[in-house]
Amino acid sequence: MSTTLRIGIVGAGGICRSKHIPNFKQLPGCEFVAVCNRSRESGAKVAAEFGIPEVETDWKKLVARADLNVIVIGTWPDMHRDVTVAALKAGKHVLCESRMAWDEKHAHAMLAAAKAAKRKKRVTMLCPPPTGFRGDYVMQRLIKEGVLGKPTQLYVRHMNGGLLDGSKPIYWRQIRKFQGINALTLGMLNEPVERWFGSTVRVMAQTKILTPKRPAAAGSSKLQKVERPDLISILAEMKNGMQATYMFSGLALHSGMNVVEAFGTAGMIRYDLDSNRIYAGRSGQAPQEVAYGDAEARHWTVEADFVRAVREGTPVTPSFEEGVKYMDFSAAVERSAQTGKAVRVGT
Repeated sequence: MSTTLRIGIVGAGGICRSKHIPNFKQLPGCEFVAVCNRSRESGAKVAAEFGIPEVETDWKKLVARADLNVIVIGTWPDMHRDVTVAALKAGKHVLCESRMAWDEKHAHAMLAAAKAAKRKKRVTMLCPPPTGFRGDYVMQRLIKEGVLGKPTQLYVRHMNGGLLDGSKPIYWRQIRKFQGINALTLGMLNEPVERWFGSTVRVMAQTKILTPKRPAAAGSSKLQKVERPDLISILAEMKNGMQATYMFSGLALHSGMNVVEAFGTAGMIRYDLDSNRIYAGRSGQAPQEVAYGDAEARHWTVEADFVRAVREGTPVTPSFEEGVKYMDFSAAVERSAQTGKAVRVGT
């Protein structure tokens, strides 16, 4: 089906400006009609930069416009549910930024709306996270080939020292009102991990906030409460029987390798998330780097994949179903940290 995609943007954040807008503009039959940002001034700036004809100040009016058939959502997570549900009810296709939603209840509401809209052949897709992206297909291949044998252990580590300086102003991702239950890179990494190794059954988590209050803005003497953790440690049980350990931190200066490392009865796989280098070793053999080139690497084709799904009905990833999984995981982590108890995922 040849369809001109007339696109409206709600929240033209960094990835919209660096990826979505320029990439959509290069695809035949895609045109941007209107943008709505947090202020008219910021919306007008984006419109001028990318040649978008109209600036809206009310996202509800933009979503309801009859001359649009696609809505790209680049807002903070607190708005994802409301904009998605409204857009789908208005008959639009939706590409939504990750993290999927403010909390798991919002995510399930988005999925329900997506399932209803699917009957009318409306496409919903989440933007994938960049971490672990390039080696995605290689990881899937190695696991399918049985390099691990029976999987037994999984270690996920994503750490840096970016939050050590308590004098730095608070960032919106540290404010629950905007970020919801999302924390550090938790959901961003759980999404590919569960695609590779399957779902998580139960978690036991601890979190820490090193600096309880930060300046509300640069140069301000007003302090604002930090509501999202600087450090997360998780023990998890997976459906396939693996025991998993996650470590996320903004407090780890010179932390070293950020990695996904899996072990099984027949071998191991290590994915260096910083360099996108992958290593594998079978029993009786030393681990060796897995050579893969552009032909096997996963490339950024998000916008083209979305357009193909609209026109040809091809499947998308991450889907809303995948997003709900990492939101349920994030919710279980938060409840476990709050209660000090093990929590089953999805309950």
